[in-house]
Amino acid sequence: MNIAICDDELPVLKAIAKITEAAVISNDFDAEVSLATANQSLIRDGIEKHEIDVLFLDVDFENGGMNGIEFALELRKLNKDFKLIFMTGHFEYAMLSFKCKTFDYIMKPIDDKKVTGVLKRLVTDASESELGLFKVNKDYMVRTKDILFIERNKSKATIYTKDSTYETCSSLNNLEQELPNSFVRVHRSYIVNKDQISKISREDKSIYFENDICCPLGQLNL
Repeated sequence: MNIAICDDELPVLKAIAKITEAAVISNDFDAEVSLATANQSLIRDGIEKHEIDVLFLDVDFENGGMNGIEFALELRKLNKDFKLIFMTGHFEYAMLSFKCKTFDYIMKPIDDKKVTGVLKRLVTDASESELGLFKVNKDYMVRTKDILFIERNKSKATIYTKDSTYETCSSLNNLEQELPNSFVRVHRSYIVNKDQISKISREDKSIYFENDICCPLGQLNL
């Protein structure tokens, strides 16, 4: 994997590049940091030429470039195949990333544990299970892509689809590990499927799905 990192703060850029290189070496990943830059034009060229497999992209560009969401949407028009990981210090921005076919996001400050976790998911590519079946309990299985969100309430978790609900005794921590990367913890008691989100309302702090089904938008620093 050719990894590129784009952040407009030079000290942060250097730190992330160093952390990523160390994670690649210590875990013997077949990858390298081929580009670390604040220059969005260099990133655009690399993406268009399919020379970048993985892009770590800062959301909060302030030095003359587009913000990360705008830039990512432009890059997706050039190349639909690269893996995109957003880096941000603002949780609400992370939740907007679903529009950009995002593999994952990392909340700042960034450390080696967060980077290693993302790289491991890239290597194993958990997205391969997105078309598969998820075992809810001994009686039911549901298509992963049909799950809207999961709510934990006391001793059980409820899995919501457009048409049905299912109960499981699994903890949200275990469910997070079993589900593909399109699922993200947005609240102490909720996991949502980013691919099923129709809108996010900051006004009423809710995430909406099809048929106006909704769940709370939390403020956890994930």
